[in-house]
Amino acid sequence: MASLEELVKKNSDLDDNLISYFQDLTRSWGLLADLSFSDLLLYLPVGEGFLDFVLLAHIRPTTATTLYRADLVGQKFEAKSRPLVSEAFDSAQISFGKVSMGGNREISVMAIPVIWEGETVAVLVSEKTFIGEPPRSEMERTYLSIFNRFAEMFERGEFPYGEDDRFRHRMPRLGDGLLLVNTEGQIEFASPNAVTLLHRLGWHRPVVGSRFEETGLSSKILSRAFRNKGSVTDELERKDKTCVVSHCFPLLNSGKATGAAVLVRDVTELRRRDRQLISKDATIREIHHRVKNNLQTISSLLRIQGRRLDSDEAQMALNESVRRIGAIAVVHETLAVSKEGEVTFGEIMRPLVELVKEGLGSPVKPIDIEVSGDTGLLPSEVTTTLAVVVTELLQNALDHGFKLVTQEKIDDSRVDVLLSKDQEAVMVEVSDNGVGLPEDFDIEKDGGLGLTIVKTFIQQELEGSLNVVSHPETKGARFQIRLPSDKLFTEDEYEGKGVE
Repeated sequence: MASLEELVKKNSDLDDNLISYFQDLTRSWGLLADLSFSDLLLYLPVGEGFLDFVLLAHIRPTTATTLYRADLVGQKFEAKSRPLVSEAFDSAQISFGKVSMGGNREISVMAIPVIWEGETVAVLVSEKTFIGEPPRSEMERTYLSIFNRFAEMFERGEFPYGEDDRFRHRMPRLGDGLLLVNTEGQIEFASPNAVTLLHRLGWHRPVVGSRFEETGLSSKILSRAFRNKGSVTDELERKDKTCVVSHCFPLLNSGKATGAAVLVRDVTELRRRDRQLISKDATIREIHHRVKNNLQTISSLLRIQGRRLDSDEAQMALNESVRRIGAIAVVHETLAVSKEGEVTFGEIMRPLVELVKEGLGSPVKPIDIEVSGDTGLLPSEVTTTLAVVVTELLQNALDHGFKLVTQEKIDDSRVDVLLSKDQEAVMVEVSDNGVGLPEDFDIEKDGGLGLTIVKTFIQQELEGSLNVVSHPETKGARFQIRLPSDKLFTEDEYEGKGVE
């Protein structure tokens, strides 16, 4: 389905400022649909002479049954099939009426002109089943009265407000508590949910007739909303960790505040979960830090043990083990210092390259290692395994790829690591311009311990594939790793982190 912006650009030449205005309107209108007990539809006049309307957006109420099961957004309607919409657009005034839907069914329609810089640019329509009798409950009458005041603000171009701070939190719906407050700060109406919330804050007197600041809520949001002629959001946290978010919507009449609708919501449980997540993140980082320290301790012990060995072969085996442990430690160290607890594999590669250079590099035969691209975020267990794999391939290139390199080629010796991803897989390629592979090379038969680790980790741990070939240009060795994304990520990770 096309977005609101796409629909506007496809059907008109309106500028980006007006598109932003429509987007602002549709971010705010969930509350209006609930207050009116109706479907809200936003129509844009299109075509020469505005003979058609295209439906830009539609929202259903949570307080009543919707009239529309199907999604009509993006469809065009002739102006003559929407007479009340045309009337509101032409007159720049609210139009009321009933429309027969066949049989005995009628719907009540309220068409509200949307004013932008003094001109009617769209029409907001409220549609609901026609009942034929006035609302019976005080709550329903109050909700409809507040909606009518918002509708008049639309007609005068006073709503949406424009720049404000309400988008720091989710937009309120009528399931939150509602308080209707006059300009003196006195509460004229309180919904049952609002009364319950104020009881939790310790206010056990009658709410209606009380002053807003007496209930324990901040009176500053009222004064700010009245002064700025825009909505204001406030979050109150008490000593007992009770948290309440208040959204104040001033009700305006020709630029003058005549009252306010204040939506209040208890977010205590949400904030408690936020604190738990922060605590868990800190704990996870501390665990990564301690694992890194333990791995470095093991590496130090192995180095001490290696210096006591007389066998060169045993010393080499221990040094290789130290590098493998070091690769795992690099991952944990990087995760420990990451603020988000996540890092891309490209960030892991920088310290890995330094680790390999430090252990195997030679000032006599310098070899350049270049890393390009990235794989994006990967699950930590995948990152750890892949770090060991790439370390083994770099070690293999430096140990075997340049043994027989001539003096003339020493300065040009290099290893390239290419990281990439697409919708289906994560790819890692390690290639060098060294002596290359024997023509009859078979990793199943000819690979040593390092390549055996590589093959096992890729095929069994990561469920990927490994292709070993000679580079077509440099004739050196080329190791191509392909890891299917559906094996690496959960569905949420697949869409949001690892693969774009």
